[in-house]
Amino acid sequence: MDYLNIKLYGLINKEFVIEFVKLVNINCKPIRKQKYSTEYYLYYIILVLTNLQTWKSLQLLHENKCVNHYKTIQDKHLQWSRLNLYEKTYKFINDKYNLKKLKKSANLTLFIDSANIYNKNGQEQIGYGQNPKKQESRISVICDKNMNIYSLTLVKSINKTPVKKTLPHDSCTIEPSLNDLFKNEVNYKTLNLVGDTGYATKQEKREQLNKDHKVKLVYPHRHNQKIKTSEPDKKLLKGRYVIENVFAKLKVYGRICTRKDKLECTFIGFAYLATMLIFHK
Repeated sequence: MDYLNIKLYGLINKEFVIEFVKLVNINCKPIRKQKYSTEYYLYYIILVLTNLQTWKSLQLLHENKCVNHYKTIQDKHLQWSRLNLYEKTYKFINDKYNLKKLKKSANLTLFIDSANIYNKNGQEQIGYGQNPKKQESRISVICDKNMNIYSLTLVKSINKTPVKKTLPHDSCTIEPSLNDLFKNEVNYKTLNLVGDTGYATKQEKREQLNKDHKVKLVYPHRHNQKIKTSEPDKKLLKGRYVIENVFAKLKVYGRICTRKDKLECTFIGFAYLATMLIFHK
């Protein structure tokens, strides 16, 4: 076995690499024979996510190669991200191990939350959020009690004025996250979607979600509300710490904690690559 592959399997599950290489071979047919293998590019892309600050830092690892060799690796990441190969690979493996278990369950409980990402170089899907002076990005995640991610989306910004963009309220991210979840067929009778107070919505919208998708929104009620949080809902809300732990694991990686990618596709590509690195860890 190649020494580079041994180092690669030390960073990421071997099954992800095998499936990813298959998808690359299907979707990216080169005109001429590639000088470097898919594993070679993937290894250095992971290094940029985990250890290196910039793409140009790869020059320090490739002193005997062309000065712009790092740009070749960066272009590969862009190509793979545009084809959603990272997302497809993760969802295939996750479906193989976890989603099939969910399909057997009659009553599902999943957790939803969103987190703001400090923006440095991003140009797509950015807006003013909690901080009115700095533009940010926001990701929305749905996971189960074992911290397996089933939906990861970049929240789309909305035009507040012709010049100024802002990020929508958490309750507006439910539909896009559910649409991403339902890309894989999930059979259930009822789905309890547990969120924080940011997911409090009007009764009409809750009824519509229940009617369209059989989704019951579970969130803590305020102390001054007439309708109090029921005991079964309190038990479900106690498990919300898992979604916070998911964000803590994702934000360990610098390029997820701080957005340095201009394009939406490259940032989400890195986000799904991060989910592969933390899979079953």
